[in-house]
Amino acid sequence: MFVSSHTFSKAKRSVKWLCLLLTALMLLPTLLVACKPPEPPVTGQPPEGNEPTADPIPLLNEDGSYAFQIIRPDNCSQNVQNAAVSISSAFKAAYGKAPKVGNDYVDKNGIADYPEMEVEILVGPTNRPESVELAKELGVEEYLIRAVDNKIVIVGKNDFCVNVAAAYFISNYLEKSSIYIPNDLNYLGVCDFMYTFTIPKSGANRYEISATAATIQGIYNLTAKNKLYLIDSTVPASSDMLKTMTEDGRWLSVIDRVSLGSDMVKLLELAHDCIKAVVVWDPNIPATINVATTVAGVESGIIMSPSQYETYATDLPDDVKVISLVDKFTGDETGSKKNDAYRWAIREYLATGKCSTAYICSFEDSFGYNMRYTYSRDLAVQKKAFVFDLSPWADEVPKDDQTQKLGTDLATYMMMLETLQEVRGTTKLTEIVGFFPGNKYCESGNDDVWTSKYKGTQVEWEYAYLFTPFQCYWNPSSEFAMNMSFHSDYEPETSLEQNRPEEEIELDDSENMVYMMIVMGDYDSVGSLYTKMTVNWENRFRGKIPLAWSFNPNLIDHYPDIIDYFYKTATPNDYFVANVGGAGWYNPSRVEDTEEQWEMWLAHHKKYFELTDMSVSPDMWDFDAFSPMAEEYITQYATTGAGTLIANQLGHSTTNAKPTVPHIADNGSVLDEISNRFDRNDAVKCAKAWKVDIDKRDDNREGHATFMSCRCVWSTPEYLIQCLDELQKLYPDKEIKVVDPFTYYRLFAESLENN
Repeated sequence: MFVSSHTFSKAKRSVKWLCLLLTALMLLPTLLVACKPPEPPVTGQPPEGNEPTADPIPLLNEDGSYAFQIIRPDNCSQNVQNAAVSISSAFKAAYGKAPKVGNDYVDKNGIADYPEMEVEILVGPTNRPESVELAKELGVEEYLIRAVDNKIVIVGKNDFCVNVAAAYFISNYLEKSSIYIPNDLNYLGVCDFMYTFTIPKSGANRYEISATAATIQGIYNLTAKNKLYLIDSTVPASSDMLKTMTEDGRWLSVIDRVSLGSDMVKLLELAHDCIKAVVVWDPNIPATINVATTVAGVESGIIMSPSQYETYATDLPDDVKVISLVDKFTGDETGSKKNDAYRWAIREYLATGKCSTAYICSFEDSFGYNMRYTYSRDLAVQKKAFVFDLSPWADEVPKDDQTQKLGTDLATYMMMLETLQEVRGTTKLTEIVGFFPGNKYCESGNDDVWTSKYKGTQVEWEYAYLFTPFQCYWNPSSEFAMNMSFHSDYEPETSLEQNRPEEEIELDDSENMVYMMIVMGDYDSVGSLYTKMTVNWENRFRGKIPLAWSFNPNLIDHYPDIIDYFYKTATPNDYFVANVGGAGWYNPSRVEDTEEQWEMWLAHHKKYFELTDMSVSPDMWDFDAFSPMAEEYITQYATTGAGTLIANQLGHSTTNAKPTVPHIADNGSVLDEISNRFDRNDAVKCAKAWKVDIDKRDDNREGHATFMSCRCVWSTPEYLIQCLDELQKLYPDKEIKVVDPFTYYRLFAESLENN
């Protein structure tokens, strides 16, 4: 884990980086040969044979008891704790019993939990003076093991380096027939760096390179210490996030980089020992790139096109398993080569339990060779996820397979969901990662040859309607979402804690007052969080007004460092709420109304709401209003408030899709509906759209203040301030007051009690 709270001067880091880079270049043929790369270049020399070179540090008393204790910091990461325990375990293996592992805590009276002994092994940044002084000597990626007056001091530039140092110490000094630690022990090591690979900016095979590189990244990052990061200049977020995370004090600020350029041979050499299989997909059947990705995850492999395999076959391991999907699927089973491919994968990999049941991936296949879903294949391979791209419609054929029988895609989709449920059971949830390609299943793909009667939002809503009863929730887009297998390796040093209002605003419940909550969406997916929220977050007007930044909290599994960055750089006017459903998009009205099912959904939501310190879910989409049981459980994770967007787009509603009537739930949480009227390009039009809903709410709030939460899509704070200025012009006799989500629901509850 690349975690550090330390900073390092730019000048020293530059020199150190140059030294490391020169050394790495000389050693590159040796370095790029293993799944778990060999020890990086180091300064100093390890002991050879562990021969006695000086008097030993006294470790045992005459009676055989230990003459020392192991001390770690009282508050430290799991990495440092593991390091101390590993050292203790090594002594136990040698002497049959474990030495004491204590902490460095000292209370205000100067009384220590573990008083200092003459002989100690100090692990990590303890408050002992020896640890403090040695830590000052460390440069980028360095760790130091030194004997100081019978104290064995093990320090690292970051916690990961402490773990590396402990492993080195154990391997070279404790895993011996006779433990001997010289009193002049002094070893300086370098413990960490990362690799980068750049996707070519142009070229006929750019699509294939990107897809292959992503699957290499997924299998390599699964076990490698020095992780692989992909960069694509056409996806600015890939460079921007690397720059952001390497700023002083952030987790990559002390990690050096070794660039592989765009050299596919070097990339294959790096991951050589990780690659157990190569799955060759068939360019004539676009679905096979998804099937190949599924197979690669299960078989610890990568994907290649036939031309790529021909080019790089000699660069693959000699014993690599080659699985070719070329000409494998004929359409004999369903009349569709596309569906034959997916059904084969369902039977061979999903039904047999070889695939993950925690994740499935809705990734656009190679039809049209659109780059947007090449990058996120690292996640699919790393998680062993089943990958698909299927239409949800029973009454029109998809653009990519116009000769199939009506509803064949849908039948395969339902076969996949039913198989998933059979293998996983009904007491666990599955995350669906990825969207649908609008150019194949809705009107955005209309042309002279093929047309669709469905809008994109209808495809979106139909997907959720279909999968919710199968215990699935949606992370609905991973377009251009890069490096999830890299970013997910980050662990925040502290738990996330968001703002609470600094002062309580008193309610003005007069009819000339309008309270608004601005919900900043849609960041319900890894794609939008990665490519859009990171850009809008940097707007210079952020912090001028209270904003409720809305994202799916379970995205912390994929981009924990980015979310941590948002929390750490939030102004007092930045707040965080859940987007579209809560911890993933689902339809509450499609959840079976039983305590067993709702307890499962509640546990899932509470986990992620607690991880992100959330209690508001203002934007829940559904075909019907909440049932009493749904409301009871939803308000147990949305404890401050929840909002709904009820729409019967496809005639699924059984209650005519009536909007939510604002009210207070039994536990005090406020339920409301969210306004979906918004224009993201014209502030005047946006203000007029908001006015429609405000006027409608005024009719039901005669004599009282009006409350309206507004769903805003991919907008900057600057633009929203312009919209609010235009709105105020439309209401010269009203006060428009934007408040934070906690204040919004508190004041709304007071007003509802008055009304």
